[in-house]
Amino acid sequence: MKIISFLIILILLFITIKNSNGEPDKKFKLITLLAAHVQDLGFNNMVNRGHVEVSKAMKLEDSQAIVVVGYNDTIRILAPLVAAGDVDLVICSSQDHSQACRELATKYKDSSIKTQFLVRGSGEATSNLITYSYNYANANYISGYFAGLYTKTNKIGFLSPGAIDNNNDSFVYAFWYGAKRANPNISFYYYNIGNYLNPDKTVAATKDLLDMGCDMVADTLNDFSTGNTLIANNRRTAMGTSGFPQRDVYGEDVIYSYNYNWFKLFYPVAQSVYSGNTNNTNWYADFNFNETISFFGLSFSFTVPNETLTKFYDELNYLKSTPRLSHPYFCNDLMYEYAKKNHLTMSTNDPSRCLASNQFTRINAPFPGMTWLGNYEITLTEVNQSRPIQIAISSISSFFIITVLVMMALVVKFKENPSIRSASPIFLNFILFGAIIIYVGIIVWSSSINSASCNSQFWLVTLGFTTLIGSLVVKNVRIWLIFDNPELKLVKITNLQLVPWVGVCLVINIILMSILTSVGDLREINAQGIDSLGKYEFMRICKMNSSGASTLYTILAYFAALLLIGVFVSWKIRIVDILEFNESKAIANTLYAISFCLFVIVPLMISPQDKQSEKIILCIAGLFIVTAAVLIIFVPKFYRVYLLGSGGTSDIFYKKKKQSPVATARAESTSKGSSGGAAGSGGGAAGGGVKTNKRGNLVSGDFSDDTESSLSEPNKPVKVVAGAVLAEFTDDTISDLDNIDQPIEILTENGQDNNNNNEENKDVENNKISEEIKENLKNEENNDGDD
Repeated sequence: MKIISFLIILILLFITIKNSNGEPDKKFKLITLLAAHVQDLGFNNMVNRGHVEVSKAMKLEDSQAIVVVGYNDTIRILAPLVAAGDVDLVICSSQDHSQACRELATKYKDSSIKTQFLVRGSGEATSNLITYSYNYANANYISGYFAGLYTKTNKIGFLSPGAIDNNNDSFVYAFWYGAKRANPNISFYYYNIGNYLNPDKTVAATKDLLDMGCDMVADTLNDFSTGNTLIANNRRTAMGTSGFPQRDVYGEDVIYSYNYNWFKLFYPVAQSVYSGNTNNTNWYADFNFNETISFFGLSFSFTVPNETLTKFYDELNYLKSTPRLSHPYFCNDLMYEYAKKNHLTMSTNDPSRCLASNQFTRINAPFPGMTWLGNYEITLTEVNQSRPIQIAISSISSFFIITVLVMMALVVKFKENPSIRSASPIFLNFILFGAIIIYVGIIVWSSSINSASCNSQFWLVTLGFTTLIGSLVVKNVRIWLIFDNPELKLVKITNLQLVPWVGVCLVINIILMSILTSVGDLREINAQGIDSLGKYEFMRICKMNSSGASTLYTILAYFAALLLIGVFVSWKIRIVDILEFNESKAIANTLYAISFCLFVIVPLMISPQDKQSEKIILCIAGLFIVTAAVLIIFVPKFYRVYLLGSGGTSDIFYKKKKQSPVATARAESTSKGSSGGAAGSGGGAAGGGVKTNKRGNLVSGDFSDDTESSLSEPNKPVKVVAGAVLAEFTDDTISDLDNIDQPIEILTENGQDNNNNNEENKDVENNKISEEIKENLKNEENNDGDD
């Protein structure tokens, strides 16, 4: 029985001891606000660690650590939780949270809401507001002291957020003064990053400092990006100055680190709030001889010399034993002149050497011996188009330019050849010149971008396209007007009459491009976030506003209209049976090539494309369209020149072609009149060896009934020569018959009227007439060529 009683007493005693060691007998809810994710391996990680250790020590079942950024986010998330009345303690760990937490504490100070706020900063404590701070300057000073002792190059670098959170660069100064106190020979360089957490800038700035010869680089940031950069560059001098025990993670790659122990601060505050105490005070954390309450922990690599450690701990013990306001970073020989220059207030206890405590965080301008390198900005890296692609496109375009120049020379050389002469050499060269302009535009388009090239590439390509298509259409309009002549009127259209129409096409193009240039704001910009570029990469692209885009669509519509006119003209001249004059197939094939490219390009351009791919597609499409057009138009002409020789013969030029169905239909519709030798109303006659097509145009037996001469009102018979049938093209005229106003009568080589021939001699005379016309055609062309 005694044994049982003894066991019961032991059990009750154990329960009592267990409850007295922190397990609450009532529900206690703790919320800790973090400024960033706990994976920063810095300030926020250590705050979260303190939160977890307090929750474990107090066996809290309801505790939360929430990442909250800025005032608005803090109010939005925290206010509803506090208003619900079930939060006992809110730890506002960052100065980002301070204002919002203070406002909520003021709002609920005398209410039924019993939530208490532990807020970082200074100020008067109230019944529901507790302030805390820690001697960050002391941690930076002693870290600088170590850097000054350990540096081998006497060059030390530092990174700080800059003038934010009302701290300015006071802690940079504390680090520098510690290093200077340990080693007067050091050179000190520092950058401002702009905030506490920006790994990209931190890494880039650290590399710059290393390039300057700094072997020790520290920071007052919230992560370990600086140390990681040193480690990645095989430097065994990384320092952990973010409050996280970096050596626990990186081992001997980190030469020195200090860490915060937030449990030593949070736990006694949480215990006080749990007990119901509202007689709050302010808390301050620092180095202390009593390790149970000392806020900072220290760790060193085994490679640190004992002499260095001895000097370091001597200085640290001096700090522990000296009042904070008398520490070296508050009181020194430089302070008086600096305070005077920067309008700071000195301490009343020692106005010649010591700064007032509330003035420390106002230190921002560098002291003599500190080199401020400015606000660090990452230099953006330009991403250029692949150089081999630029070279390939430019080389191909240059090759085609040379080829086109050779073609222009050949056109000039063989301008008297029927195959070239019939196609109007001047317009052929216009077409080739337009191709050259487009090729030059493609070279500009594929080259490096600037505002000038952005504008010139559009000007060159559009003007070249207008010249090429406009010349092709205009010169074939002349063929249409000559051969589609049902009224048998004399049609004389010179080049001087046609060239202005090409000029009209160009003027329209120039007006539209002038509008685009003036209101479109077409210029070069440095674009980021495109083409899978990195965060700090950019690409030069051409950019226009909405007005410019609308004008560009208008230009495209104008080109579409030119192509439609070309389709129409191609359709109208399709029945011309003289091969040299019939370019309907060339025009059609050119339009097919353009249409093919459009069917391929348009879907590609509508679908998401990066700028480099878009440029390559446009350049290749331009090369294909222009090259296809030039080859389709000129290769058959030069092939006939090669086949026939430079002087040309009449075998192909005059040989009878197979009549088109349309021409055959026309011939059949008038066959009765031609076979009977009936006379015309004006006294002219068409003999048995001569045919008239549906329009009444006189043709020889060797030509299809689509070839025609320019005829008008009949008066008296005239002898027909080759020029009347061929309507041969020269540089300035379309017809060799300028003043024909009489009806036409065909004479045989004996001078007799074909209308008087006997019916039985019809076939013989037809053959004679055909041979006569052929011979006359040869002689006429030779005479014209000599002219």
